Amino acid sequence: MADFENFGMIIFFFLITLSVLTGYFLRSRHVMLVHETGVAILYGAIVGIIITVSSSSEKLQSFVSFNSEVFMLFLLPQIIFESGYNMRRKAFFKNSSTILLFAFVGTLISMLIISFGLMLFVKIKWVPVNLSPRDCLIFGSLISATDPVSVLAIFTELKVNRDLFANVFGESVMNDAIALVLVQTFLKFDDTHPISAGFIFKSIGMFIGIFIGSLAIGTLFGFLTALLLKHIKIQQIPLLESTLTIVLAWVSFLLAEEIGLSGIASVLFCGIMDAHYSFNNLSKESQHLTKEWIHLLSYISETFVFVYLGLAAFTVTHAFKWQLILLSLFLCLLSRFLNVYPLSWVNNKFKEKKKQLKKKEIFVVWFAGLRGAIAFALSLILDSENGRILMTTTLTIVFFTVFVLGGLTQPVLKKLDLAYKDKDESLYKQKKKTTFLEFDRKYLKPFLTHQRYGQRELDELTQESYKITIKKKVQAYKEFEDKESKIDLVNENQNENEIKSGWESEEETVTESDSDLLIEKNKNKKNDQKNSDSDSNSKSTTTSSTGSEKD
Repeated sequence: MADFENFGMIIFFFLITLSVLTGYFLRSRHVMLVHETGVAILYGAIVGIIITVSSSSEKLQSFVSFNSEVFMLFLLPQIIFESGYNMRRKAFFKNSSTILLFAFVGTLISMLIISFGLMLFVKIKWVPVNLSPRDCLIFGSLISATDPVSVLAIFTELKVNRDLFANVFGESVMNDAIALVLVQTFLKFDDTHPISAGFIFKSIGMFIGIFIGSLAIGTLFGFLTALLLKHIKIQQIPLLESTLTIVLAWVSFLLAEEIGLSGIASVLFCGIMDAHYSFNNLSKESQHLTKEWIHLLSYISETFVFVYLGLAAFTVTHAFKWQLILLSLFLCLLSRFLNVYPLSWVNNKFKEKKKQLKKKEIFVVWFAGLRGAIAFALSLILDSENGRILMTTTLTIVFFTVFVLGGLTQPVLKKLDLAYKDKDESLYKQKKKTTFLEFDRKYLKPFLTHQRYGQRELDELTQESYKITIKKKVQAYKEFEDKESKIDLVNENQNENEIKSGWESEEETVTESDSDLLIEKNKNKKNDQKNSDSDSNSKSTTTSSTGSEKD
């Protein structure tokens, strides 16, 4: 068994290395038709075919097949924590109302449309599978988890404006946590529960309880990390600071899972709190080290997941039901449409015109609803008889959205003329300070960090100072046509300022009784100057006369 494990690990790390090298080639050539995630899936699929055809060993095939426990315990926490820690918080909080609207209400709408749509299709015999209401609710929850990794990478490459990026990214991060909580909620029921008012209210209560409990644990561990880094003087050892930050985040995940809550939601909010508070207590070297380490672990985990996904396509026994696959894909696209467009209309009703989502951006938000590895991993934990059918359906939908919708993202963005450089940073200032942000600035930041003022206020002051300096330089450049005139005028201004300051200082010290004396002194100075001028003139005439005599 050890030989198979070693050989399996060699395969995985070889595929990750190959994916990294291909990713470098794609980035250096600016190829966006295929993303690194798609390449990792393809490599995994190719190796999966080779193993399936050439090896009859069930042990090797089972080892390289997708293991949901490995994914849920070791890979997914790294990915979610990095999403919270390296989040562009300014853009996220600026668009927080839109993000939360899409994440909470949108995910619930999507889950309900897919779940009850499947129940309807089962009832009218359009689906040749006897899915229970519990199966439909779990499938509707897990397939609502969006994972637009390739879309976000293209957004970054094309420099799509930050508001659109923040909306898609923020929704996907929050949406994953909500979908996971929904799946955990419905897994607690069995197939004997009918869909009734009591069942619905009980499900809602469990969902709220799990989500709030997970949020509380993640927030508390974020606060604990910040206080430890503030009061324990370990800034001289950056490695220990980074280790403490990462380990405590993982503890928050494990604790939440142990007590029946959502570890993913917990580690997400722990990452957000760490970035907002703990980051300010780290030394400069550790700030850079922690950020890079978290990003590195997330990148390796993500690549590992997509390689795993490709391997699973051919190393797992599938059960294809094409009617179910096509109808589920239709419901995914329909539910995405019916939550993005109505919620965008509601969102725009309460926003200023310049902050509203435009029609093109709304279409991109709908188009970016790709399904990924999270949905597939959740499908593997189904414990019903139809679990394998739903797993195959999920995998097929993931492949379609990653390769078809992901591959079309770049041409769609260019066709809609959304591939342009980001707006000026100054546009992202939050002029209106909410109650929470005021409370955070006055109480939480000073209590949890060394930072006296919030980073946002410091950024605003820096930006304002920079803008004023640039404006002055532009005005000065327009006033003067050439370099010499600019220098002369600056010198004149300096002299005038010195004279004025001298006069002002004299006026402050001179009294009325002394004014006559000053006038007399000025007259005497003028007379002395005239006499010196006349003497110099007489000397010059005598010099010229003597010179003529010599000649």
